[in-house]
Amino acid sequence: PVNVFKFDVTKNGLGACLVHFMNIFIALQFAGNEDPCPWYFVQILFDCTIVVYGNFLLLRFAEKRIMATWGIDVTSGDYGEPPQMQRWVQQLSVWLIVVTICKIAATMVEYMFESPLADLGAIVLAPLCFDPHMELFIVVVLLPLILNAFQFWIMDSFLMFTPDSYRKIPTSGGLSSAFGGPDYGSGVAS
Repeated sequence: PVNVFKFDVTKNGLGACLVHFMNIFIALQFAGNEDPCPWYFVQILFDCTIVVYGNFLLLRFAEKRIMATWGIDVTSGDYGEPPQMQRWVQQLSVWLIVVTICKIAATMVEYMFESPLADLGAIVLAPLCFDPHMELFIVVVLLPLILNAFQFWIMDSFLMFTPDSYRKIPTSGGLSSAFGGPDYGSGVAS
């Protein structure tokens, strides 16, 4: 269990680091010559809400497609017995691709709503405009600490493997019907 915990935490942490650097880059691009803090705030807000759900859906879809297409079980958190580094690397690769795709999709939505989102970030951070150091601390340290703790907890719940977690996915129709099923995660392709 200690190796499984290390694998899960490292996978989640590496995904978070990748997204952090993408957030900085995207915030700087949107901000241009202006203060990038409002855009970083928008990035972290999206990541800790809407993007988490997108990550979940895309991860489950990718796991199922990879199993059906190539017969490779990349069920997140299932590293075999004993835990195998190769399975972790496969799952890490899938996870990094998932978070990158979701980040690109979120950025496209942000681009379509650039003006209202810029206004939102500026309005929320307006009380801090008198002190750029405080604004930077709150936006880059404090808010991410709080929001990422929530995000890490949520994502850990679907990155770690428990047989029951794959049975809880509703399969009665709608979006989630493509991601679950009675044999999902069991190594049996449907």
